[in-house]
Amino acid sequence: MRVNVGMQKGGVGKTTTSINLAGALSDRGHDVLAIDADPQGGLTLKLGYRDRYREAEYATYDVLSEMGQLSLDDLDELVVEGKEFDLVPSHLRNFRLEKHLYSEARGVEALKLALDRHEGGYDYIVIDSPPNLGPLADGALLAAENVLFPSHANTIAQDSLQILFDEIDTLEDKFDDVEISTVGAVLNEVGKDGVSSEMKDWFVETFGEDYVFEIPDWTAVEHSIESRSSVFAYNPDDAGYPWDTDKVEELRDRYTEIAKHTESLS
Repeated sequence: MRVNVGMQKGGVGKTTTSINLAGALSDRGHDVLAIDADPQGGLTLKLGYRDRYREAEYATYDVLSEMGQLSLDDLDELVVEGKEFDLVPSHLRNFRLEKHLYSEARGVEALKLALDRHEGGYDYIVIDSPPNLGPLADGALLAAENVLFPSHANTIAQDSLQILFDEIDTLEDKFDDVEISTVGAVLNEVGKDGVSSEMKDWFVETFGEDYVFEIPDWTAVEHSIESRSSVFAYNPDDAGYPWDTDKVEELRDRYTEIAKHTESLS
């Protein structure tokens, strides 16, 4: 199963959600590949692959553009093996992809074609999408055909989600054989007072009660990222934050619920 973690607005916890969904699925015994489809490289950098982002010989650009030695058959060449899950990292050169894919007849389908030819044998592929609309974000939606929406529980989210829903409708109209399914909504950085009843009602009405998940606004989330891992591989004692222990256990439970829900849709 492929899952696109998508939202065209930045700063909503998209990359953190990607890391911890991948970590949760891996913790449950699955072979997982994460793909950093964002040229800004948030997923790549947060997992500690700065050298790969700046200096790797090959990039997703080379595979999806087919302008050099690599082709759509060669996505395997980019995979980096990780302790929790494997990664196709981003690269500075991927900023060229937007312009290139715009100019190609089937450019928006390039990631899907590459994944269709990929023989990695993964149970789940988690795609961290760019925080904007364009051929890379559209390509991630088409490649996964399942989307998990990270968001904040505020009124801005309503407008942002509606724009993304409209984009999904446009893609489904354009590609007759594509049906993009909703995995759910992850409400990030939820304060100690929770989500307002009005906003909670809106998300539940939009997605369904079993499709809405809340992640508390706890520093333990960022501390795990400092350790270059999901909350599942994060050791608070080793990291120097022993007071995170109880919160990490709770966070693992929250992300495990998202993973179980994802499994139920497979």
